[in-house]
Amino acid sequence: MLLAALLLLLSIPVLLDSWFVLTGRREKPLRMALMPLLLHGLLLALLLGLCGRLRRALWVLVPAAALAPFEFFYLLQYRLPSGPHVYGVIADTDGAEASSWLGPWVVPLVVGLVLLLAALAWTARQIHRADMYWRGRSRLLLTGGSMMLMLLFAVLDMASDRVDTAIRPALPNSYLQHSLSTFNPGLVPDLQRSFPWGLPMRWQHFREHQQALAAHREAAARHDFGVRWRSGQESSQRQLVVLVIGETGRPDRWHLFGAARATTPRLSARAGIVKFNDAVSGASATREAVPLMLTRRPPEQMLSPPSEASVVSAFKQAGFKTYWLSTQGAAGAHETPISVLAREADEQHFVNGVDYRGAGALDGDLLPLLQKILAKGEDKQFIVLHTLGSHMNYAHRYPLSFELFKPALSHQDNPDIWRPVQVEEMRNAYDNSVLYTDHVLDAAIELLARTGGHASLMYAADHGEALHDGNCKRAGHGFAAAVNYRVPMFLWLSERWQRDRPGSKELLERRRHEPVSAMAVFPTLTGLAGFDIAAPHAHTDLGLATGSGARRLVTHFGDFDKDLAGKQCDSQPLVP
Repeated sequence: MLLAALLLLLSIPVLLDSWFVLTGRREKPLRMALMPLLLHGLLLALLLGLCGRLRRALWVLVPAAALAPFEFFYLLQYRLPSGPHVYGVIADTDGAEASSWLGPWVVPLVVGLVLLLAALAWTARQIHRADMYWRGRSRLLLTGGSMMLMLLFAVLDMASDRVDTAIRPALPNSYLQHSLSTFNPGLVPDLQRSFPWGLPMRWQHFREHQQALAAHREAAARHDFGVRWRSGQESSQRQLVVLVIGETGRPDRWHLFGAARATTPRLSARAGIVKFNDAVSGASATREAVPLMLTRRPPEQMLSPPSEASVVSAFKQAGFKTYWLSTQGAAGAHETPISVLAREADEQHFVNGVDYRGAGALDGDLLPLLQKILAKGEDKQFIVLHTLGSHMNYAHRYPLSFELFKPALSHQDNPDIWRPVQVEEMRNAYDNSVLYTDHVLDAAIELLARTGGHASLMYAADHGEALHDGNCKRAGHGFAAAVNYRVPMFLWLSERWQRDRPGSKELLERRRHEPVSAMAVFPTLTGLAGFDIAAPHAHTDLGLATGSGARRLVTHFGDFDKDLAGKQCDSQPLVP
């Protein structure tokens, strides 16, 4: 009876995860829901069968059972298994932040944990004293059958990989297909999703993330940008420079950039805005686009690992206190290339307990942190807000009060990017997310404006998003479509900034209709602050009177303006 209770406690997380998959997916959920559960049963049978004497299995069963309530709690909160993203948040969270997040649940959780550990210790002692031993043919049959099934799954998984590799060259740009699904097929992802057997793999991914952080931190500390202040622009007055990195932005869905719908009513009415109407990103996926935006790497090395620090360190070397506030994940395969740059900041705050796959914190949750930082009154502050913007599921990115355009996707929907039948709901939900982004950005600008200081805010989305445009038979990003590269990008300049830099706003506005790249963010930010770096950047500061930007190179295709034509699936006019 005690062993059965222990095994049931161990199995609750994977049962709950499978239930969420079954009830939340519309298309073929059985494999996604049942494979982790099946693997759990097979590995549990293998463990008990190989140990024979059941008390030997306690070294695995008891620690896993102790962790099961935490996994269960996380699944209830976010409907996703834990992983490097949450481990990264935990690693960066102090006691005060944890208490604030748990709120009134702190005491009950601590009491419950103590009671659970006491119950597990007593159960383990009773099982150990009973010294149960699994004998007979059933042990051999179940152990051997489990081994054979695991081997069969591995062979089928390898065969599936070979088939995918064989047909990939026949699929146009298939290597660029960026899946937005929360479920990746394959034995290893299924095993990683299964609790507790996937915990070692999840932990290993987190360790790799930590090693990447340490390596980049060491390289960044050695790099000297050779900061040089422009004549007359090193001011003793307070300077505030804010960069907002948007997520999955489409300028043609923003009223600020000409969309018919009133998706940006606040920004459209805000004074001091300078728009760049023809901006493109250097990549169509976040993990490539953001490092290209923030580092000084030359275009021919667009996809190489960063060999030097980012613009964050440039501002540190210019005497700015630097901050990174994020609703994106703190760690993971998609997050690590960006979070290594975030760690260059003096302070980092990752407020989300889940990555882009689930509904977690909203971008508006960054505003109290921004207000708190501005209230410090430091002479020079450089603040990065890394948002989730309009990342799918779009319904996860805004509160219900911003659901103006209907019918829209719901929180419970798990949209299928291949099904055009959902296009209206997807586009409406996307526009609702833009409406909320408008609210967040305007609120951030208002906080800056209230300081009365020399302040500027630059916004650039990391990449765009297809919504079944033209001949594109899907939504999402990471493939050959112009809308995946075109991004909204603008500046806001405070009245003090404009008074201190007479004529500078006019120079910036000259670029309003010029083709520009989001890779110009780095030099433009340093230009807004009034300094340059010694080594040249491929792109020039958009506020300079002379010099044109470099070619708008993009990952995988070359020149956006020349080489993408003919390859893009959205060659037909965009559907409103």
